[in-house]
Amino acid sequence: MAERRPTVYEVGKAHMVGGIVSGIFIVWGIPMLAVAAGLEGSGWLDWIVLPLLVVWVVIFGVRSLMIVCPNCGKSIFQRGIWSVFWPAKTCTRCGMDLTTARVKDRDG
Repeated sequence: MAERRPTVYEVGKAHMVGGIVSGIFIVWGIPMLAVAAGLEGSGWLDWIVLPLLVVWVVIFGVRSLMIVCPNCGKSIFQRGIWSVFWPAKTCTRCGMDLTTARVKDRDG
């Protein structure tokens, strides 16, 4: 039986949710764990959280540009010159319905 491939919009939504959850963990989860462990005053927290935030922004920013319309290749997170946080349901360049369009195979 053929494996069901996700739609482009589903991939975009999963990326968005992953970004939200991991961002919240970096910004609030790690400091809360440090407070619970009694390490909030030691000064090491900034050296953990800030580099993680930079890596988070780069990884999720680059990945969002790689989730593209299968028809024209435009990122589903771009609206004109702006990159937004939520994926488009319809491609802003060619008008393709991304809620039904399947992700292309990488090998073909």
